[in-house]
Amino acid sequence: PAPKSASPSAPPPAAAPVPAVAAPRPGSGTEAETASAPACQRQVRRDTPDFSLYFFGDYPQPPDGDRAGRYELLLEAARFADKHGFHALWMPERHFNSFGGLFPNPAVLAAALSRETRRVRLNAGSVVLPLHDPIRVAEEWSMVDNLSGGRVGLGVASGWNANDFVFFPERFGRHKEEMFRQLEEVRRFWRGEPLLRATGDGDREVRLFPRPVQDAPPMYTAVVGNPASYEQAARHDLGIVTNLMTQSVEQLAENIARYRDARARHGLDPDAGRVAVLLHTYLGECHDTTRAEAFEPMARYMRASLALFNGVTNSLGHQVDLSTFSDADLDALFRQAYGRYCDQRSLIGTVEGVQPVVDAVAAAGADEIVALVDFGVPPALLRSGLPHLDALRRRTRQRAVESEA
Repeated sequence: PAPKSASPSAPPPAAAPVPAVAAPRPGSGTEAETASAPACQRQVRRDTPDFSLYFFGDYPQPPDGDRAGRYELLLEAARFADKHGFHALWMPERHFNSFGGLFPNPAVLAAALSRETRRVRLNAGSVVLPLHDPIRVAEEWSMVDNLSGGRVGLGVASGWNANDFVFFPERFGRHKEEMFRQLEEVRRFWRGEPLLRATGDGDREVRLFPRPVQDAPPMYTAVVGNPASYEQAARHDLGIVTNLMTQSVEQLAENIARYRDARARHGLDPDAGRVAVLLHTYLGECHDTTRAEAFEPMARYMRASLALFNGVTNSLGHQVDLSTFSDADLDALFRQAYGRYCDQRSLIGTVEGVQPVVDAVAAAGADEIVALVDFGVPPALLRSGLPHLDALRRRTRQRAVESEA
């Protein structure tokens, strides 16, 4: 999915922009060279997209007594991504729901991943700012930036689910405005500027400790198909995290062009704004087998959020109100839409079969393809798909090198 705040009914989260300490370019050398490459690089557009992993699946509570090892698959995938030159790991923030429910605090997870990895970037996708004090957000992620050697990226979201606002209920209803206000506080605090706050002993200025490694982390926000949201992200110097669930590749290209034009109008380098596109991903050796194995997990994933499912089907040309459908009707409709969705908007199939989707997304102007891998395929299949995803990453890069020769 793509984002709003992390959640199923809101397509997943965001991708970052501008100056920041960036990880070495994946695939640009040997593993040893990549691991030791200097960390300080400006993130800019490239003709060949980077590949990253994203986790935002449905995790129902296991039976009592069966709660060990919930994060092992994620840790294993993180180590794989780090070893094989992937660009980033993306983690959402989600509360009080099995959908994304393993991720109530992405900073804690990123801290754990920082000790399991050496070079892959660790991106929040996204921190729901209105649920937090911006000082605390900066403190937590500054710690992770130090633990990881400057590999943090921050996606921010405004939130959408009223239940999440138990932390600050008074902010619900103005959460979008609150997000942009808090965003500037996080940025100022991160840069080392003081913030004036009420303390137990009157108003005092406070400063961030520990100081982060990066002068400014890459920062993103999650948008889907609303053109105004792309322009707003550009105005605030934020990168983009989006998806193809409710927009076509052609619409994506128009929105990315609009985003870069808006950056230029606001005096920002248009190519320094980073655009990441989330795609449901499961790859194997046989097209038909892989599509069949992914069908039921995808159907469950879509039906976990009727609003999300409705947006996808309408975007594919089925103008219907799914709230009136029976379970059997929903199943039939998804079967109709599934093949087309896989062909045009996902990486489900074989390496060769999904290459046209990668090429189309890259041609649309995306800098990063973010593979959403935990949409419900069994752990063994998820593991088996990772080497194929790496083969796709390497194939994409090699084709680009050959085309330039």
